[in-house]
Amino acid sequence: MDEIKCLLRNMQEEMRQQKADILDMKEDIKNTIISNMSEKFNSLEVKNEQLEQQLVSHKNKIESIERLARRRNLLFFGVEERERSYQDLENKVLDIINNMLNINCNEYGIETVRRLGKKGEKVRPIVVTLTTMGLKIKVLKNKKNLATSPYYIKEDFPLEVINKRKELQNELKKERELGNRAIIKYDKLIILNEKTRENEQVTPNGQGQKKKDNKKRNLSESPEDNPSSSKNSNKKQSTKINKNSSMSNYLIKKPTFTYHGSLSPQKTTQNPTQTTL
Repeated sequence: MDEIKCLLRNMQEEMRQQKADILDMKEDIKNTIISNMSEKFNSLEVKNEQLEQQLVSHKNKIESIERLARRRNLLFFGVEERERSYQDLENKVLDIINNMLNINCNEYGIETVRRLGKKGEKVRPIVVTLTTMGLKIKVLKNKKNLATSPYYIKEDFPLEVINKRKELQNELKKERELGNRAIIKYDKLIILNEKTRENEQVTPNGQGQKKKDNKKRNLSESPEDNPSSSKNSNKKQSTKINKNSSMSNYLIKKPTFTYHGSLSPQKTTQNPTQTTL
């Protein structure tokens, strides 16, 4: 019996040791798997970041290329689809530019023209690619001449930019209601607050300083109390005299000029009030 009990004890000890070894092995395998997975995950994360950066870079390049390709494009809307050939369409565009926009242009000023989209019930716009940016600017400046016609002209933007510009219309309206001068340039809203620019001037220390304080006196000051007001009035009067004086008087006062002819000394001596510039 004692031997059997001893054997059982030994077996139990061996089983306990095996269980401990198995648990240690499981822990080692688990740690190894986790470390391998973390390394692979970190490498994949780094590659993913690199791919995202490349994607953003490629996207920016594509956008810049597309923007450059559309830079000299204009969209002509409302032009009837009666052309039978490319030459007819080009002549129609040239007719609008020359006769309605009053801009001298020939076939060398147009690189290409084409209808945008598939033919259907609606009149498709015409994409016109001009040869120079100068001609495009002239067309955009004179497009107001088409106000009484069924035609109108817009710039050619990508679809994403068109959607952004639509979203910015509400912000543009709010800024104009506040009295600010705002415009949409490409896909950005630019606020040009002329009132702020006139009233404030940026000093070297970065603080704004009002301009109109030096031009206008305070309401609490009278002309008698402010001696600079009389000086300013004298200066204004002197400038008026200079504007009313003739060009010959102005030239006579210049000491560097030599005058020939029958000018008398009386004409060369002028009233001191007229010599103020």
